[in-house]
Formats: sequence, structure tokens, C-alpha cells
Amino acid sequence: MTVLVTGATGFLGSALVKELLKQQQPVRVLARNEASARAQFGDAIEIVVGEITDAAQVQRAVEGATTVYHFAGRLYHPSTPAELYYRTHVEGTRILLEACKEQMGGQSRLQRIVHCSTTGVHGVTGKTPAAEDAPFAPTNPYEETKLQGELLALKAWKEDGLPVSVARPGLVYGPGDLHLLGFFSSIKKGRPCLIDGGKALIHPIYIDDMTAAFLLCAERPQAISHSYNIAGDSPVSFRELATAIARSLGKPLPKGDIPLWLANLASDVFALVPGMKGENAPLTRSRVKFLTNSRVYDIGRARSELGFAPTMPLEEGMRRTADWYHKHEYL
Repeated sequence: MTVLVTGATGFLGSALVKELLKQQQPVRVLARNEASARAQFGDAIEIVVGEITDAAQVQRAVEGATTVYHFAGRLYHPSTPAELYYRTHVEGTRILLEACKEQMGGQSRLQRIVHCSTTGVHGVTGKTPAAEDAPFAPTNPYEETKLQGELLALKAWKEDGLPVSVARPGLVYGPGDLHLLGFFSSIKKGRPCLIDGGKALIHPIYIDDMTAAFLLCAERPQAISHSYNIAGDSPVSFRELATAIARSLGKPLPKGDIPLWLANLASDVFALVPGMKGENAPLTRSRVKFLTNSRVYDIGRARSELGFAPTMPLEEGMRRTADWYHKHEYL
């Protein structure tokens, strides 16, 4: 029994590997940097050094694996060229699936491939939760290429019989993640962090609940051939999210918010300032869109078919996240 994890040193992958090791499962990882992987996980794992686009090393990593968790990916940054997302999310997935296909038949031990996609394949949902069969509407190269990778994975099940299950994470947060650090920092400094009243809805999920969902995708027989939107128990507004963050810091929520027109104007100005392009800018057009458009999901299929039940209350999750930020001197 060997479990392979690609993207193991990232936020989602590292949390899963630590849980697998806690369960005393034999873990193999495909990692670009052996020293980094060893520093995170110690000597308890087997490491195959290589990129997800290195066919020979991917073949070596897959060989003899019983379960494959495919998490390798690039985080979204507006300045990242689209072809880099394509190379990782599409070509990398194609290479992995080809390696898995070569393992099938005969004495193959491969029982499940859990492919990590994103709820971003649905794009902006509005305030009606999107189920798995909602229209695809990716809004950037990250979401578009993640969708292409997911469709490749499902095609491999349909045409080649690969035991694929797809998990689409929502906004995952918790110790180890830096996506919400800007929110925490602004609130700690007393700066307004909400745009247009903070009334848009978001659907966060704590990392431990997300890890549990990945394990269920690997364990449940009915998960094969299905995609699952995975998010927390219920959506919250950005104002509610910010309020929970403020409480975790023992601070009041900063008064006031930024009008939408001003946020867009500011992001355009920052884009013209040397050294403030992309993620270095306090505001970007993509960030304004993220903060003012609702993205919410129906997790009914995951509840009924997987037995998925998120358990972490938002305020407790934010408290644990704040503690981790403080411990590692991010705040």
C-alpha cells in the first residue's frame, strides 16, 4: 500500500501528507525540491524528485501506488503567464494520467486517483449556490486550466476506466495558508478592508475539513467518476468574514468601507506605479472583483454521497489561523 501525493509541499498537499502520516500510511511524494520536502515531513516519506511535467519521474512516482492524490498546481497571480498554468494544470495532468493508465491491468494496485480541481470552474455564482452541474464560467487562466485538467481526469475515467474522483475546493483557509493574511494585517492595523459594504458572499472551508473531504473521495466507492464541490457548512458575507477575523485578533472591525468606484480607481492608479504591479499592489482589479462578487456552492452531493460534514466553526477556525500567523511572525 503506497499513497502518492503530487504538490505535497503546498498548503493542501502538506496538510494531507501530515494526516496520512498520522494514520501511519506509507506516503510517497513527487517534489521539485527534496530538501524542502524532507524539512516538512522528515524521513517518514519516500521522495521522488521531479516536476509534474517530467514524464519519466512521474512514471516512477506512480509505479505501484494504490492511491494517487494529484494536487500539483500553480497559485493564481495576475502577472503569471497563461502558458505556465497550462503547462502545469493541463500538460502535467495529462502526463500523470498517462502514467496511471500504464499501471492499469494485470497486477495493478491502483485503486483511486483523487484529482484536485477548484470551485473556480463555476466562476462568479451570484448568491445562488452552484451545484456540480452548474455552468462552467472560469474567469482567469488559473480557473480555465484547472477546468481543462478536471475534464481530462474525467475523460480518463470514461475512456480508459481510471478510478478518478474530483474534489473542487472552495476558499480553503487555516494554519499554513497565506491567502487571508492581507485581511488579517489590514484589520490589525485598523485599516478599512471591505469594498462596497462587504455584502458579497464567500464560502470558506477550514483546512482540516478539506483534508477530510479528500480522504472521503479516496475511500468511498461511489466517488469514482464524480466531481464534488467542497466548502464549509454555509456561506458568509465578506463583512461576516472580516468580523470573525477581527474577533480572532481581539480588535474591533475597522469602521467604514471603500466604495466600489474608488477601489477600481485606486487599483488602476497602483498599476501605474513602479514596483506596485501585480501582487505588490495594495489593490488590483482582480482583487476588487474577488471582494465584490459572490462565489457560493451547494455541497449537498458531498454530504449525501461522501458523508462529508464540515465541523469547524468560522470563528474557531479564524482563531487558530491567527494563532499560527502570530507564531510564525506574519502578524
